Amino acid sequence: MTLIVSWIGVDDKEDGKEIASIYISSDSRYTWGNSGKYDYGIKVFGATKHPEIFGFCGDVLFPSIILGQIIPQIDNGILLDNSNNTETKSSKIFSYIKTSLDSYPKNFIGESFTILHGTRFEKTFKLFKIVYGADKQLRKEEVLLGNISTKVFSGGSGAKEFDANWQKWKSEKHNDHRTSRAVYHCLYKTLKEIKDPQTGGLPQVVGLYRNKNSRLFGIVEDEKKYIFGKESSEDINSSSIEWRNGNFERMNPGTLKIFEDAQRQPS
Repeated sequence: MTLIVSWIGVDDKEDGKEIASIYISSDSRYTWGNSGKYDYGIKVFGATKHPEIFGFCGDVLFPSIILGQIIPQIDNGILLDNSNNTETKSSKIFSYIKTSLDSYPKNFIGESFTILHGTRFEKTFKLFKIVYGADKQLRKEEVLLGNISTKVFSGGSGAKEFDANWQKWKSEKHNDHRTSRAVYHCLYKTLKEIKDPQTGGLPQVVGLYRNKNSRLFGIVEDEKKYIFGKESSEDINSSSIEWRNGNFERMNPGTLKIFEDAQRQPS
């Protein structure tokens, strides 16, 4: 079922507060009831040619199929246009998912799923959730983002444990109060201590900044590199993406040490 969270980073500008980034992150576990698990499952997605990021929780097969179709169509200029604002892009994505779901065999879909869609147009960030519930209806809602760095969404079978832990991080007494890194710290800790058998593996993260398109983040743990929960032992071009540790500090993929100019975060 997954644990999926989304959060924003907000900067203080002379003319007021402004969203600078949005992230979607999840665990890496796929499960088949109590029959088995796979801790390298992709649950977050990003387009490379447009500022669009996605993640899902709940049923695995349909969301992973549909996002696997949507991303290449976005990147090839088929589904979205550069002139589309956030609402237009969201409507096009929802329409594509709905028409695909109409043709999908309902007997083979789980009880529910949620797909998150983070997007940006010019300087405006938006987050939408597309929910298929027990009533077998598909709905789209905007997730309001606010103007402070904080969690904006949590869902999935692991959300109860995450939300309980989050009470500590959102406290004014916590060193990370109202910082975007607080959400990742909480997610990382939750996954280390999770009791929900349907949630597990390492975190995976995609994000959007004010410029360029989606960013995939690799994870460094115990001097090893991981992407989508799987150790990247192959000969990869590590410098092509950003790498973060458990404190969400920027890591040098060559040395597996914190960059000298990286902002140190409290544990």
